[in-house]
Amino acid sequence: MTPAWLAPTARAVPWQPLAGVAACLVAVCAFAAAWGHWPVGVLDVTAAGLAAAVVAGLRDPAAELLAAVPTSAATRRTRRQALLVPTGLALWLGYLGAAHLWAPEMAWPIGPAVALMATGCAVAVWAPQRLAVEAGVAAPLVWVALARVGVALDQEYAQVLFAFQHHPWIVTTAAVAALLMGRNR
Repeated sequence: MTPAWLAPTARAVPWQPLAGVAACLVAVCAFAAAWGHWPVGVLDVTAAGLAAAVVAGLRDPAAELLAAVPTSAATRRTRRQALLVPTGLALWLGYLGAAHLWAPEMAWPIGPAVALMATGCAVAVWAPQRLAVEAGVAAPLVWVALARVGVALDQEYAQVLFAFQHHPWIVTTAAVAALLMGRNR
């Protein structure tokens, strides 16, 4: 038996950002099939794009209208995350599965994608309400961009910025802790 909130929440979630990123992932897979090798260098960029799309799905266009109902904004956000995060992870695993067709030696870097998703969701919870989703969407994208630029500037600086890759479970734990502390915001 499905919970009563599942169908209305699934209809209310803006799936377009996630569908757009999924289309880009399919395009990368098609290019890899045409070229015969996998573009390993874009894994962190694709993880950031997928994390940003998951966070973009947290937008609640009816938030002001639903402010008077007994279901809190935090509960609605949690329900959206319960739909979006598994969908994002399924897309990521499908993308990595396709990658293994052309690069079987590649690892399964699930941790960085989870860390970026958790970070984006945590930023969306703690940012001011009027900019919450935008800040959450920007967080993984800016983090990866700064890490890429940091490599050119300073190796030690880059090691700190690549924490989402080198220590994804520490980043995820910190982001989930921040997310849980801000759950009633």
